[in-house]
Amino acid sequence: KKPKEKDSRPVSKLRPKKPPISSSSDSVLSVAKLLAMKRSAASLVVSEEGGLAGIITDTDITRRLVAKHLDASLTSVSTVMTANPTCVSMSDSAMDAMTTMVENHFRHLPVVDDQGGVVGLLDIAKCLNDAISKLEKSQSRGKNTAQEALEQAMGAQGTQNAQAAAALQALLGPLMSQAFGSQTSPTLRSLLAGKPSTVVGPETNLLEAGIKMAESRKAALVVEDGRLTGIFGFKDMCNRVIAKELPLEDTQISSVMTPNPEFVSPEMTVLEALQTMHDNSFLTLPVCEDDGTVVGLVNVMDVIYGCGGAESW
Repeated sequence: KKPKEKDSRPVSKLRPKKPPISSSSDSVLSVAKLLAMKRSAASLVVSEEGGLAGIITDTDITRRLVAKHLDASLTSVSTVMTANPTCVSMSDSAMDAMTTMVENHFRHLPVVDDQGGVVGLLDIAKCLNDAISKLEKSQSRGKNTAQEALEQAMGAQGTQNAQAAAALQALLGPLMSQAFGSQTSPTLRSLLAGKPSTVVGPETNLLEAGIKMAESRKAALVVEDGRLTGIFGFKDMCNRVIAKELPLEDTQISSVMTPNPEFVSPEMTVLEALQTMHDNSFLTLPVCEDDGTVVGLVNVMDVIYGCGGAESW
């Protein structure tokens, strides 16, 4: 048998998505409409010369436009985008790209060709889901859970498995060793301890909600009489509010939230949360006590970083 070599797949194997492209002179309103139409969380911004100038995400729109009370139709993308983002090329190592995302807490990483032209966008959540799906598919025993798939993959020699397992090792670090060592995976309660959450009432207006979301960097949980009645995320702010030009101060969050979202128990482990998010294509999971009291909200990034991510290798 050949000795196991370092996973040297290029970024192209991660199948970066073709991103929506905006120009740095576009208004934030036109980009919000583009993101809504393409159902995308981020757009790459090119300069007049055609080179990569920046990246703008749905989170940026809440944090740097809504929370600052700027008008989307009068504000140019260059005011709100992250300029000169870190990027990787199609021929760079896929593992290095994922490590870069984890270490810098990037959810998105632009991909350029060898001439510097924009060709794609990596999304850490998609990388994670793809790696889990690949492991699940590659198991011969029909319907395995991700955890069983992960356990088998860690000991597997097959190149498909080894590559997917290596990708998860890069993204989840310590969570992987918890899954296969004697350690137990932390619960969501311990992950959320001391973390900010955005809890608002159904009458809260969108400007107020946006300011709170920007502060905590979390989607808003709408609570009435102590119970969770809705959730409203950064994508909703972009697609349902900014792209539709709704008046922020005159619109109640209850009219644009997703009502009665599913929630999970704080005793759920981080690994189980990962499986639930993967199975349901959720990016966020509200966490509530048995009596409905809200504990907080975990998202894909929390799972990756809550496990220590790259920092604790």
